[in-house]
Amino acid sequence: MKVCVIGCGAVARRRHIPVFQSFSDVEVVSIVDNQEQIAKEVSQEFGIHKYYTDYKQALSETDADIVSVCTPTFTHAEIISYAAKLGKHILSEKPLTIDLEEGKKVLEVVKDNGVQLGVVFNYRSVDVAQQVHKTLQEKKLGKIVSMIGIAHTPCPASWTSGRWLYHEGGVLDDFGPHLIDMLLWSNPSTLESVTAQGGDFTGAFNFISHIQVSMQFKDTSIALADISWLNDSFLFNIDIHGTAGRIVCDIRNGRWYKTHGQVSSPLTEMNRTFKDATKTITSIASGKYFRDGITYHTKSISEFLEAVKNNSKPPIKGNEALMVTAVSTAAKQSLKQHKTIYVDELLKN
Repeated sequence: MKVCVIGCGAVARRRHIPVFQSFSDVEVVSIVDNQEQIAKEVSQEFGIHKYYTDYKQALSETDADIVSVCTPTFTHAEIISYAAKLGKHILSEKPLTIDLEEGKKVLEVVKDNGVQLGVVFNYRSVDVAQQVHKTLQEKKLGKIVSMIGIAHTPCPASWTSGRWLYHEGGVLDDFGPHLIDMLLWSNPSTLESVTAQGGDFTGAFNFISHIQVSMQFKDTSIALADISWLNDSFLFNIDIHGTAGRIVCDIRNGRWYKTHGQVSSPLTEMNRTFKDATKTITSIASGKYFRDGITYHTKSISEFLEAVKNNSKPPIKGNEALMVTAVSTAAKQSLKQHKTIYVDELLKN
């Protein structure tokens, strides 16, 4: 299979291009970036013969089967729709789109043209996330009562000079989709409504830097997502309470445990801390701690390639990705209108 990678930023260089090139039956035939010098440098770095600044030209001149979309989110709808109309299969970085109406139209175009669309929510592939999900599917926690998720990352200024992330959604549309997706994936019930608080915490910018998103499900369970750029560290945790127990999961550091009513003793806490520290030290010493990002992208991309080969459903379906966009759209509306937003009404409009 032949791939065209559109966008030559960090996620393309560190994840998509090397992962695609690791498969013997896949060839990256072209890359695209709106800055020619960057496109040229990346093509030389990875031995890709053709580079472009215009993705439409790239798709017309190279016979790609798959388009990998690694561009800023506000460009996703246009690129995905264009590629789908050419009969290309598309793998896009999250989120699907920023705008919900654009997301709906994208899914219609994909369906009308009979192509595969995959959206990368790579944290679903993390070992502990898989283990927690399996535990929930097996009903070992009983009925979910509530979920609390934290997704704190440093402000993008600490890792990129790019300005494209500083739009209205800010952190909600940056790392926020990973946490929202994890909470929706964990709860089998249907989402009913969204209420949000927060916004531009400093008052000096015109984008969301910190937000708390409350999600009410139709089975009366609730989820709270705390998403922020104001913490100079990386936290990605989920605490799930059920009628038969509790799960605490540190996705970033690969740790989780469950309890079933028992009171945790100091000895239990010490034992757990020792095991966690040992696991982290071993992971750092082996280098796995630093390779996990590409490991989980490898799984996401591999599963998408299998779906294309077998004409089967992609691992993360379009309607799942659309629900993440629906939550972020509802959260923004809730901030502006100071009220609860009902998701069914958004999806019907």
